[in-house]
Amino acid sequence: MIDTRISMTFAMILLTAACATTSPDDTTTLKEIMQGLRNDLVNIGDGLLVDDFDLIAGGARGIAEHPKIPPDQVTLVAMELGAEMAAFKQLDTQVHNLAIQAQAAAEASNRDAAFRRYQEITASCLACHAAYKERVAGVLGATAKP
Repeated sequence: MIDTRISMTFAMILLTAACATTSPDDTTTLKEIMQGLRNDLVNIGDGLLVDDFDLIAGGARGIAEHPKIPPDQVTLVAMELGAEMAAFKQLDTQVHNLAIQAQAAAEASNRDAAFRRYQEITASCLACHAAYKERVAGVLGATAKP
């Protein structure tokens, strides 16, 4: 029980710090962030299909630099996920790092490396959705699929 509280508190501190750069005027919701990430992922796929390295790099940059989750939503998600919050954040970090690598590969016109990172980003997104999407959407009161 104490380990769970410590893990949850640590995860909330990490995510609160991550959200500290969110502007007070930022009204982006997690659902809107996810929709933007989906669009960025589609751009990477489209860029790969037509060898448009600028489109690939732009999509990857959009994923790497996505807006932060609003603090009030972080709190709700952290309360729902508890000790799992650290793993949730780790998946976000993994996608972030892969997107940076995909962007670098695109900027180097390295289609094979960009494609590998695209596959890894997609796999990480699917893993996160399989583990957390239903619970997170439920706690945030989502009525439609993000």
